[in-house]
Amino acid sequence: MTWPTDHSATTSMSTTDAVIDLPMYLVVSIVIGIIALGSILSMMVIPSFFSETPIVTIEPLVTTVNASNSSITYYVQVNTLDHQPIRNAHVIIKESNTIAVNTTNSSGETRVNIRPMIPAGLHEVYLDVIVKTNRYESFTNTDLLKVILRR
Repeated sequence: MTWPTDHSATTSMSTTDAVIDLPMYLVVSIVIGIIALGSILSMMVIPSFFSETPIVTIEPLVTTVNASNSSITYYVQVNTLDHQPIRNAHVIIKESNTIAVNTTNSSGETRVNIRPMIPAGLHEVYLDVIVKTNRYESFTNTDLLKVILRR
C-alpha cells in the first residue's frame, strides 16, 4: 500500500491560510472576551469604586419628651459633597422596637415621624439613622439621635 503524496486531499487549508487565520481568530476571541469582561466588571465595580458618601443633616439631634411614647418629627436633608440634593434617598430612623422610613423629595429633604418607646426605668434612648441611595454609599450612624424622657 502506498500513501498519497498529495496533501491537498487531506487538508482543506493551505499553510499560508492557517498562518493568517489563526492570529485573526485569536484577536477576535480576545476582543470579545475583553468586551464581556468589561461589561461584567462595570456592573460590579461602579457602585463601589466611584460612589461617594452623602452628607446627611438631621435636626434635632437631642430631643426631650414628656411621655415615653411621644411622637417626634426629624427634619432630614441629604446632599452630595458638591451640595447638590439627592432625591429618592430612603431615610430610616430606628430604635429597638420602632422604625420609621421616608423618601427625600427633589430638594433632598424629608421629614420622618417616629414614636420611640422608652422602656420603664430608663430615662433616654438612642436612635440609629440609615440613608440608602441608588448611586451613593449608604450612610449609617448608630446612636446618632438621643431622646430624653423628662421626669
